[in-house]
Amino acid sequence: MTVLIVGGDYVTSFKHLVSTQHGARVEHWSGRKKGFTKRSFPNETELVVLVCDYVSHSLANSVKEKASRNGIPLVFCHRSVNELKHKLLNKQESDIEGCCSSFCKARDSMRRFH
Repeated sequence: MTVLIVGGDYVTSFKHLVSTQHGARVEHWSGRKKGFTKRSFPNETELVVLVCDYVSHSLANSVKEKASRNGIPLVFCHRSVNELKHKLLNKQESDIEGCCSSFCKARDSMRRFH
């Protein structure tokens, strides 16, 4: 299982949070080069975290489109790891259908947030 973090320069705290609490492998795309809009997600990606403060609109739209096309949950957050932690642990019954079964329902803590 892989979690893709898109954007951000210093994402060590994000990587540590995801890998320790959810046992997932983390891949990071900085989004600084224009070739990132054409990249495809890694094969085992089950969650995408988009750090909004550090990406262009075109990259954000590209990632959002690819995630929805592949049925991958997408979490938008700013540069705060506490915001990401809150979004990953917050339970909302209204969006259960938007989650992937292996990552979200197995841990019963992941939902899709915008």
